[in-house]
Amino acid sequence: MKKHRSPVKAARQDVKRHERNVSYKSAMATVAKRVQTAVAAGDKAKAAQELKAAQALIDAGVTKGILHANTASRRVSRIAAGVAKLGK
Repeated sequence: MKKHRSPVKAARQDVKRHERNVSYKSAMATVAKRVQTAVAAGDKAKAAQELKAAQALIDAGVTKGILHANTASRRVSRIAAGVAKLGK
């Protein structure tokens, strides 16, 4: 067990950050899955709408420091490719 105040506080902050980050990552995965479901159903309008929401959430994850910029770009690119295939 930590004895000084600063590592005790840091441990508390780590727990809070971990919970927040896990929750945010789960939300990003859920939104991405909604896009994939709409693509699988062939609903182009819904897929485009969900893609916009997913892109906003993933970009916000970069701003908050939850995702690396390249990781976010890759995720958005992959789900956008699925939506683009519906257009063809």
